[in-house]
Amino acid sequence: MPRFRRYRVFLIFAVITIGALYHFTNVRNWENTTASGVDSLKKHVLKETPTTSDPMPAAVNETPKDGFLQSPTATPPELTPAAVPIATSAAQDQASTTSSASLTGPSTILVSGHGIQKGLKNGDEMLLSGPPVQLLPSSEAEAFEEKFEAKGQGRHEVQLEVEADTRIHWKRLPEHFPIPLESLIALPTGKPKAMPNIQFDFKDESSNSKIDRERQLLAVKQVFQKSWAGYKEHAWLKDELSPISGKSRNPFCGWAATLVDSLDTLWIMGLKEEFDEAARAVDSIDFTTTNRNDIPLFETVIRYLGGLIAAYDLSEGKYTNLLNKAIELAEILMGAFDTPNRMPMTFYYWKPTFAANAHRAGTRVVLAELGSLSVEFTRLAQITKQAKYYDAIARITNEFEIWQYNTKLPGMWPITVDASGCKKPEMRTTPLEQAVLSGGKVPMFEHSTTGETSNTGNEGVPSGQPPQIPDPVSSAGQALTPPSQGLAKSKIQNWAGPPDMGEAVRTPTEKVTTLDDVAPAKAQLGKRQLLDEMISADMDTVTGADAPKPSPFKQADCEAQGLAAPPKMAAEEFSLGGRSDSTYEYLPKQYMLLGGLEDQYRTMYEQSIEAIKAHLLYRPMVQGDRNILFSGSVRVSGNLADGVSVRLTTEAPHLTCFAGGMFAVGAKIFGHEADMDIAAKLTDGCVWAYESTTTGIMPEDSVVVGCQDNEDCAWNETRWHEALDPYREGRERNRLAQEERNRQDQEQAILDRAGKAELAQSGAETEQSVVLPVQPSELPKPAELIAPPIDSLSKRQIGHVSNKVPGGPPIKEAEDFARTPTNQVPQQEIKKSADFDKKTETVEGYVKAVSEAAEAAAKQNTPGSKPIPVTPPPPTPILSHDEYVKERIEKERLPPGFIKIKSKKYILRPEAIESVFIMYRATGDDYWRDKGWGMFTAIQNYTRADYGNSAIHDVTDPNPFGLDEMESFWLAETLKYFYLLFSDPSVVSLDDYVLNTEAHPFKRPR
Repeated sequence: MPRFRRYRVFLIFAVITIGALYHFTNVRNWENTTASGVDSLKKHVLKETPTTSDPMPAAVNETPKDGFLQSPTATPPELTPAAVPIATSAAQDQASTTSSASLTGPSTILVSGHGIQKGLKNGDEMLLSGPPVQLLPSSEAEAFEEKFEAKGQGRHEVQLEVEADTRIHWKRLPEHFPIPLESLIALPTGKPKAMPNIQFDFKDESSNSKIDRERQLLAVKQVFQKSWAGYKEHAWLKDELSPISGKSRNPFCGWAATLVDSLDTLWIMGLKEEFDEAARAVDSIDFTTTNRNDIPLFETVIRYLGGLIAAYDLSEGKYTNLLNKAIELAEILMGAFDTPNRMPMTFYYWKPTFAANAHRAGTRVVLAELGSLSVEFTRLAQITKQAKYYDAIARITNEFEIWQYNTKLPGMWPITVDASGCKKPEMRTTPLEQAVLSGGKVPMFEHSTTGETSNTGNEGVPSGQPPQIPDPVSSAGQALTPPSQGLAKSKIQNWAGPPDMGEAVRTPTEKVTTLDDVAPAKAQLGKRQLLDEMISADMDTVTGADAPKPSPFKQADCEAQGLAAPPKMAAEEFSLGGRSDSTYEYLPKQYMLLGGLEDQYRTMYEQSIEAIKAHLLYRPMVQGDRNILFSGSVRVSGNLADGVSVRLTTEAPHLTCFAGGMFAVGAKIFGHEADMDIAAKLTDGCVWAYESTTTGIMPEDSVVVGCQDNEDCAWNETRWHEALDPYREGRERNRLAQEERNRQDQEQAILDRAGKAELAQSGAETEQSVVLPVQPSELPKPAELIAPPIDSLSKRQIGHVSNKVPGGPPIKEAEDFARTPTNQVPQQEIKKSADFDKKTETVEGYVKAVSEAAEAAAKQNTPGSKPIPVTPPPPTPILSHDEYVKERIEKERLPPGFIKIKSKKYILRPEAIESVFIMYRATGDDYWRDKGWGMFTAIQNYTRADYGNSAIHDVTDPNPFGLDEMESFWLAETLKYFYLLFSDPSVVSLDDYVLNTEAHPFKRPR
């Protein structure tokens, strides 16, 4: 007993120490952590390769033992998420993994636990167990959100906390423009054509290669399991998880986007229990209602409809509820096609009071939102044998085919399309004048359940506020911004009035929102709405408060037209970026899905890639002898009759990285073997962009230096520097002028000192200026009378800066104030800082800086004290060319070859790994697996969060902050492509499946 008491203090201290270590290291599973450490020792000390604990998942078409059948009459399962069986701690989810092949590319410095450790003896990379990404501080988040507000097509956050009995539900209404059954375009029939295989003829792999591959496969699976567990615990049946805070969000109608989007990934990874639970939970999704006033057609089709169909296909039809829900959703979406020309409303206002009226498609539609619906509706038509689904998209394809060689860049389509089918005649009065002449009266209606007053047009009028008809005098001269087609709205106030007749009048609001469900005002019709004489709704189908109330307002007739460029567009933009990408991607995929029985898609694809190769593809200038390609964007002005001007922008957006995979698929199935070289160069271009940044991740959007000669393009640092300094000549003139003024000032100062010395020696009296205390009320006057030196102006400031205040006397230059005692302004030392430099970039900022300095001096003056003099701030020195370039590279963290990084974000995008996966399956070259593993480790190391993976704000920052966003495509696409890259090639073979733009696999006909 005495001995126990002697050591009791030490025992207590040991317990406290262990508890502290447990708390501060965030370790939650000591057993797993120890096991991880043992594996690490085996790997890095004993140089042995451990075997995986999880075998290769079963093939996709394997039937589970219990079948997981969904009985139509079965009792719905409990939807509350059960305890997650996979405990993934910060240390555990960073399991040590290796790759047997060496990787090339620039080394990445390890900073604070992040980064990829390269240059090991055996060329391996490992996942580091550094801290999770931290949330972007609120002080920086506001500025960042203001700069990068756009989230993507169709994203709009909604709140779901609405009582069930107050929700409005979709109703089936008679069509305004029905297609007779005998006129429906039927699916092509016949035996599918034999096509060349896409996949390489893989041989049996060695045992060592299989061990390495399965270890990498397991690492990808564990990352997916952690993200799925986070979603299940914190955002179940919501659209998305916020992986840092553990909150949820609902940008896509609140229909459990992540759950539906991830169904096929669960099946592919062999997580059959999780799949079964999620598939049963789909029954609780109510597609007939949402708090959004509109349904984003494109996003809904590729995520929800595509996800349900793919899960049904992969599970071999065992889950009939998935097909039933797909049909339920498709029936709702078919209302968007009910227009005179059957072109869909890409943002479908589904509520009965609005849907009861006839509408047109938009006049400014995003190309990808119109041209990326074919694969999903075609596969649904094949499964259900319902021709109407195929008819809906076949009519769009026919219009694209007619227009393809009548655009300003024949072979391609502009990124913005007028799909209304209505060519409006020239009018002597503007839409604004028409509204004013009609009295400016806007009929309002009561919300059917809440009594809330609302207005309907296109977008932009907040619920509960009457629309404002702008004063024609006060609004004259204002630039009218065309309506958005799905981009998230900025918080900056702006006036976006009626661009054309028939478009909705919108009021300036702090945050633009979509509209509520009411009949639109005829004085300000939405751009999707028809003319009065074309409305043929059966008014008996909607009664009571939901019944739309007509308003007498006549508009001009319109001339029928096909697809066209939006009216009054001086120039058109063409690209493979985010607003057009999947339109081109779907051409070869639709050809495969139809078994090659419709040559229309092959012809359109071959015509488009010729235009792409001629005008969009370019070679960037990079260090070394790496021959890569990117797809830029071109702006075309003029007309085909008189000639056009084509201007290429050498941009490198992440969204264009799908192009390598598209070229590879087209090259294989159409026999264009030469295009395989283009496919490889495009894919390797995106790999180069990944390897160029500090984090090893490609930025969202950037501009690089293009080669002048695609065949001979050696690295030229001087040319890169010249591209970084496009205004070098003008700034150099200003710099020399500044130096000359400084020299003159110094000479004048010497002369002044000499004159004072001479007067002192002769005993002459020195005139003393009386400096009076500065009063706060007098401060604005001296500040306004000080013009900034020309050398202090920003390089971005263009034109002559007048030294005269409007309506006032001429202003003396700054050097005159410095030399004239009677006009001297009290002086105060002003500390130079980065913020101060920003303030002095403009005249207003310069004056403000002087005013602030004078106010500070006045506050320090006390009665009877000697006033503190204030002088204008010294001009910021104008940098030389070399200094300016060096500063830009350091401040913007520009890798060699990059001119500008327009968006430094990474939002867990899949396009690059998509092409890497396709290139590996098409060539069998391990180069692509090696590069894919490097991309995976980089993404995992820098985006890993507590509950999943988060988008990051800056890929050039060695310690990027997280944006607390995890879009559903992280689980549906990005991790699926990584997993398939390291899977056995027979899993989701490209010869058996067509993957839609959200990576959902549909069975090809055989």
